[in-house]
Amino acid sequence: MIGACARFCRLIGRLSISTRALGAVEFALVAPFLILIYIGGYQLMDAISAYRKVTVTARSLADLATQNEQINPDNATSILGAARQVMTPYSTLGSTLMIAEIAIDDDGAASITWICSNQNEPTCAASDPKINVNDIDVPKDLLVPDTSIIFSNVLFHYTPVVGGSLIGPLNFSDHIFMNPRRSPSVCLNTGTATVPVCMGEGTN
Repeated sequence: MIGACARFCRLIGRLSISTRALGAVEFALVAPFLILIYIGGYQLMDAISAYRKVTVTARSLADLATQNEQINPDNATSILGAARQVMTPYSTLGSTLMIAEIAIDDDGAASITWICSNQNEPTCAASDPKINVNDIDVPKDLLVPDTSIIFSNVLFHYTPVVGGSLIGPLNFSDHIFMNPRRSPSVCLNTGTATVPVCMGEGTN
């Protein structure tokens, strides 16, 4: 028994001063943290890239709309479709892209003249029950009487690459206001080519 204890103590002593496979042991301890940092960094950069795409898409929507004196539903559909391409390679399924004209009256009060949105199917109308002008925070500097501004908004549902089923989709949104470039306002032509019916002051 004493001999066995002595051999065990000598074995423990040799192990305590042995440096063989020390690198492997250290790697096994550190590797999980390094992998976690790598995956977390990649996920963070991907999320930042997606949010940046949302910002650029919102700007593209407004920029394309303000270059027209008037648009029709087909033009609006093309603008919304082109803006969706900016989000590539991220899927915009279930996300919402919207452009609208906001008219400012003589008293500086804002109202929505027309609105086009694209979630599943593109639609254009004089109003949308899902959004009210009071829901839009128009900067006071833009509330100039007898003017119009174009408002664009993007709501994107981002699913994390790692742990998406656990974290779930994250909502990224951004918006921008722009002034029409070629006319006092951009009207939405909902009529025929011979009998235009434009919604929007300044081009009727």
